[in-house]
Amino acid sequence: MLGINVFIKRTNNMKKFNFELIFKLVDNQNSNEYLDVLFENGCDDATISTGQLGMLSLSFTREAISAAEAVESAINDIKKAIPSAKLVEATPDIVSISEISSILGHSRQYTRKLFNSDNSSLPAPIHIGNPSIWHLSEILDWLKSLGKQENKINENLFELSHITRQINIKRQLEA
Repeated sequence: MLGINVFIKRTNNMKKFNFELIFKLVDNQNSNEYLDVLFENGCDDATISTGQLGMLSLSFTREAISAAEAVESAINDIKKAIPSAKLVEATPDIVSISEISSILGHSRQYTRKLFNSDNSSLPAPIHIGNPSIWHLSEILDWLKSLGKQENKINENLFELSHITRQINIKRQLEA
């Protein structure tokens, strides 16, 4: 009986995380060769895109206790299937104002108004241009600090945005 209760407790703590991992294959390998081996190595919860030669994009909906566990287990599954694959990017991380609006379920105009209403504490973009882009985790932290009800943020997304940013920064430092 104790084993069943422990299993039920763990199942209740599981959360769903939606994220994408983009990998580069060595020597522009044909990514279609790897579809079966990815599925067999635990990536059966991903939609795989193989459009660009030498690149592989996997969109996951993975259940885990934490965002870190979800993303790290997915990376490990991919590396088991394709040891030579190199991680290019984990998302969601870098976003434009249009993407932020979509994530929050607001119009672009409302989001721009929100950005202009308290731009003294608005995080600096990582690129100023057309479009300007930010780290999603910094924008979500900022919105949370404003404390407005319409800025209610999905906790899984909040957690995930911090993990994907850390992974991308670590990857960049290792390059």
